[in-house]
Amino acid sequence: MSKNPPLLSISDIFKNANYSIPIYQREYAWTITEVTQLLSDLCSQAKANQNDNYYLGTLVINKGIRDIEEVIDGQQRLTTLYILLAYLSHNKESSYNLNFDFDTLLFDSRPHSISALQAVYHKKLDDVNEPAIKATYKIIRDNLSQYFEEFSITEEEFTDYLLNKTLLLKVTVPPDTDLNHHFEIMNVRGEQLEKHEVLKSRLMGFLKDYPEDRELFNTVWEAASDMNRYIQLFFTRITGDDTKNSRKKIFGNDGNTIPECYEELLTAFISTQEVYEKENKSSKSSLNKILESKEIIHLEKSENKEYQEQLTAVINFPNFLLHVLKIQENNKDVALDDKQLLKQFEQVYNYKSDQSKFAKDFCYSLLKMKFLFDKYVIRNLDLGQDTKWILWKQVHQFQKGKSHYFKDTFEWAEREDENNNDNNRIIMLQSMFHVSFPTRIYKHWFNATLYHLFNNSKRGVIEAEELIAYLEKLNDAFFFDRNQSSDDDLAYEEIIFNNKALAKNNTVSDDIWSLGTQTKNFIFNRLDYLIWYYSTIETETHKNLISIDKAKNFQFGFRSSVEHFFPQHPRNGDEPPFDNIDCFGNLCLISQQKNSRFSNDLPKAKKANYHRPDDKPESLKMELMWENADNWNAENLEKHEKLMIEILNSTYEG
Repeated sequence: MSKNPPLLSISDIFKNANYSIPIYQREYAWTITEVTQLLSDLCSQAKANQNDNYYLGTLVINKGIRDIEEVIDGQQRLTTLYILLAYLSHNKESSYNLNFDFDTLLFDSRPHSISALQAVYHKKLDDVNEPAIKATYKIIRDNLSQYFEEFSITEEEFTDYLLNKTLLLKVTVPPDTDLNHHFEIMNVRGEQLEKHEVLKSRLMGFLKDYPEDRELFNTVWEAASDMNRYIQLFFTRITGDDTKNSRKKIFGNDGNTIPECYEELLTAFISTQEVYEKENKSSKSSLNKILESKEIIHLEKSENKEYQEQLTAVINFPNFLLHVLKIQENNKDVALDDKQLLKQFEQVYNYKSDQSKFAKDFCYSLLKMKFLFDKYVIRNLDLGQDTKWILWKQVHQFQKGKSHYFKDTFEWAEREDENNNDNNRIIMLQSMFHVSFPTRIYKHWFNATLYHLFNNSKRGVIEAEELIAYLEKLNDAFFFDRNQSSDDDLAYEEIIFNNKALAKNNTVSDDIWSLGTQTKNFIFNRLDYLIWYYSTIETETHKNLISIDKAKNFQFGFRSSVEHFFPQHPRNGDEPPFDNIDCFGNLCLISQQKNSRFSNDLPKAKKANYHRPDDKPESLKMELMWENADNWNAENLEKHEKLMIEILNSTYEG
């Protein structure tokens, strides 16, 4: 590798550059997850650390012939930055002009990729024939301004920070390097110690004089760190002898309650460890014995084994730790960004007079919130060809020959319609929030939900009606208090910590109904939830909006493309039959996949070519739009928009 490789700004990375992506590299493959994560990371840094440099990663290159630099590592990020800079140069509100040529980045032996980037460079999106590259441009177009608003920064501030304060380490490999072998090594090389592992070591250091507390802390931390598995599974389950059954002692007779406080948790944990030590008469720590035991829970067979490895959490462990800290400390200033994990914890525990107490409190909070998360927050279940949102609890059995199994967290006894039960309503509310705010950092809906569960559950139990009422109020607050004029929007922390999710406004700014593709995804998802709600309950208002079968088949997916039903640039040049093509009534939120098929057809042609009445609905708003697609005129548009706004402005009345 080159000695003392330079840290270069993004501006310098692209200045007079000539990069080539070798054929052995995979094609460009970033999705909405990676792109929005990059955008939110950059906006977060530009806001919080505007005077500091931000290290974005490493760009590894090999000097080729004619000064061409082959990209060995970092091509996904480099390609995304190229597309991002192209978009900034296209935005009419931006003063930024590209300072590099379209052929600054080329793909070896991939003419379609080359022409796609060239089309992006010249803002000829209709000519972009690489789906991933086209999708990234649209993701940036549809989401970047929302991040500007979210983090209260201007486009000029963002662009300046991106070009001049965001850095890449540019590393040149030595001549005659076997590049294929080097690339393979880079993809299997182990990672350095992660930040959350450093944090664990520091917090356990506060307990150096408390060996039993250290042992409990380690057990809880390891149990909580696997976000895709339920926390009970990491505590021993031994049938026939409750004195050794830490799972039953801590989580109760069916595994669905928790101790009331730290002292109760520690007592339950120690009591089972003492039995092990007495019986085994060994100097080994009881923790090691538990880990070595064949009776450790993750070796047992679940009665729902086919589902065990198919559940995916909505958040990762480092960000979850920040939520626990923010809620435990009731501290609105804790930043929910895992890049700042160590810094955020330091700013709390460095000012504690008793750091051992802080570590103990955090141990209990971590167990309690992971338990509440497992039981009351949605997961995604992978079914192979499809996925679904689930809200399951684990029921644990302690008789010989029995194991644990999954069931709905809230049962729906005495209800005729399974789509109308409390469990499904909570799933719809939480999935509405999650697909609207899919990034892992600054997941405010999740923070609000966990905050309410932590402060309002009793021994890890909360009633369905209580949780539904809170989520409905949160839905209203996110809509009414976050869609005023930009200066009057309430901060999320004010909504969650000060107002307890009670909306302070009951109207929104009229400006949000004419934003075109800049309309927030949450507004569409809230609308779809309300249409679903009114279609599946007995109500005097908004009856028969959509068929019950359509409502039953609807679930929220990750849609990020705001599109015009009557297109901005019709294929045949037709003029729209109404004045404002950007009005909310003419807009729909669809997936990138569907967007790539929609093209510039008129509504009638879209319906004929792409709408299948028996298909699972992607958007309930769009289902209503299809009904008038054959005659999408000013009258039908106005009628549709008026009804949609009326539904959006309705509030939860409990």
